[in-house]
Amino acid sequence: MRSSTQALRRPSGTAESPVRRTHGRAAVPAPRRPLQLELFVTGHPALPEGRRSVLPTVVPHPEAPRLELQRALNRLTGGRLSSLILTDNRRTILSVQPGRPGDRSQLTLRIHHSFVGAPPEVLQAVAAFVESRKGSDRSREALAVIRQHFAAHRPERRPRRATLRSEGVVFDLDEIVKDLNQRYFGGRLSVGVTWGRSSGGAAHHCRRRRTTSSLQLGSYSYEDRLIRLHGALDQPGIPRYVIEAVVFHELLHADMPPVVQNGRRCFHTPEFRRREREYRHLDKADRWIQEHLPDLLRARAEATARRRRRT
Repeated sequence: MRSSTQALRRPSGTAESPVRRTHGRAAVPAPRRPLQLELFVTGHPALPEGRRSVLPTVVPHPEAPRLELQRALNRLTGGRLSSLILTDNRRTILSVQPGRPGDRSQLTLRIHHSFVGAPPEVLQAVAAFVESRKGSDRSREALAVIRQHFAAHRPERRPRRATLRSEGVVFDLDEIVKDLNQRYFGGRLSVGVTWGRSSGGAAHHCRRRRTTSSLQLGSYSYEDRLIRLHGALDQPGIPRYVIEAVVFHELLHADMPPVVQNGRRCFHTPEFRRREREYRHLDKADRWIQEHLPDLLRARAEATARRRRRT
């Protein structure tokens, strides 16, 4: 028989419950409090270091910026935008098209992604451009604000690694550029030059270009500081002054950035045309190009056919 003062052994593995002692009465187990479990615990002192949880990272929806911009512009245009598309196009900042067949009140807007988070005055200019008539004073004023914002916020573009081919079959463009640069620009211009493909598709990145009615002869890329000449000009029988006239035109673009007038960029200003006439063989070169345009078009077509046969 056990003594009343002898401690009773508990079976192994049984947790000891706290006991509340009272005077003159039997011991009553203390009430248990419900266990509190936190869904996310960061650095909780009661947890071992290796078991501490980390708060989850909230990942925004990829469409959130576009939808927010569309909602903001819809408030300013009375809900006319049925669709908004963000682009990386550095040439066309924005364009507007009818959104639904037969309903010209609904519009689709394509706009550069740099306008996400734009200030209210810029968004108001975008809305004004969308709603105004093309070429109107309101449209030009809005476009000036839009271009100013784009120029200040567009991301820096990495220079493209273009393969330069200045030495052609007949003409060495590098030698011509150096000669004209020294004679007319004091050698201060730093530009690259290359022959383009004879198919006429080598100047997609130019701002303005010397053209005929159906043949692009030269181009200048402001981003790459690169002059391209159509490969159809690199053939026997073409006078050097024709090549020089085209190259001189593109060198002027490198020396004279476009001027903004009434919200529009103007490349061939009166000052540009005045300086272009400093090349003494300009008129003779223009006459030769017009007289021999059919031969140049034929050379382009033949070169295109040869390239297609190779591929």
